[in-house]
Amino acid sequence: MKLSFADKKTPTNELLRYSILFYWSIFWLFNIVDKIIGGSLFLWVGRDRFAQFQKFFASAGLESPAIANFALIVAAALEVFAFVFFTGALIYYLKKKNETSRAWFFIGIVLTLVTFTIFSIGDHIFGDRFELLEHTLFWFLTLFSWVAFIRLENSSETEKMVINKKQLILVSVISLMLVSTTCFSIFSYNYNFFSRRTDALVAQPVGENIYKVSFPFLGGSVVFEKTIDQFKSENPTKKINHIYTVPKPLRLKKADGLIFYIMTEDKL
Repeated sequence: MKLSFADKKTPTNELLRYSILFYWSIFWLFNIVDKIIGGSLFLWVGRDRFAQFQKFFASAGLESPAIANFALIVAAALEVFAFVFFTGALIYYLKKKNETSRAWFFIGIVLTLVTFTIFSIGDHIFGDRFELLEHTLFWFLTLFSWVAFIRLENSSETEKMVINKKQLILVSVISLMLVSTTCFSIFSYNYNFFSRRTDALVAQPVGENIYKVSFPFLGGSVVFEKTIDQFKSENPTKKINHIYTVPKPLRLKKADGLIFYIMTEDKL
């Protein structure tokens, strides 16, 4: 059986432009999915963006949840529009409507630059250097994508890339290996380590009536609630007076590696 696209000469610049459009469409799709899920589920390890936004604004003295909600809605809207325009550009390019595709792609690029600019300003204000590095790199990648897309449009199409059966089989085998490795890693994590997202933690005594609990990577509210319930059931003679976290400046940085202390007293 002969494949219809085997041995077909395809302009190299077209393949690269398809790749650019496909990359940004998938990029924003996964970002939108991450906002919808709002945390970690089976086979998906995400971040609670509302908690992250609230934590950032609280560090600037704006502790109202409404402010974090509004900021998250604006960010999500920018991402949704960017996804729509990049996907539209890809669809129009597949239909050979190059001018329309370029116009949609340009709007997607502008929305992406605006999004990463806003995020970078927020990173400066809230002092998150890791997010700042990430958003700055994506800002320059976005600009580079637009330049590459335009330059490739003006490239000569005399040079063709021939896709023969051998190359097609080799690419398919490599792609299958990469996908299989990724799937194995994801399923392995969920089988061996996803319990860190749900299981209660052991409270270690560190002093008289003082217990310390160290959160695992990506531990969330479910872990906290189950840990408190477990502590109460294991220590029926103790009454919890206070629960302290690490100092506020540290607590407002990264949620990973959270430590809290349970202060108790003996029941009368």
